Amino acid sequence: MGDEYVKDKDKNQILSELKGTALPGSVVHEQQKMAIMIRCTEDIEKTIEGLRKQIELSTKETSSLNRGVFWLTFILAVATVVGAFATVWNVFCKK
Repeated sequence: MGDEYVKDKDKNQILSELKGTALPGSVVHEQQKMAIMIRCTEDIEKTIEGLRKQIELSTKETSSLNRGVFWLTFILAVATVVGAFATVWNVFCKK
């Protein structure tokens, strides 16, 4: 028996043809049910792959942002130390 009931059809087409095509339990009916499951699994795989790519992109962007925040914090810390030193110098050393 060929696969003419499922070949080149998406899951919605197969599902719409499932009722009335063959008796439940027949080879054609089981072939249609399995084709729907396979098409759904393929859709899930595509979605997961897209999600994986988005997570990788997000991770790279987060790493870049983390480096920027680190250097900004470092610069602010240095500026604070310089400011504190200048204040101490003005208060205690310029009499």
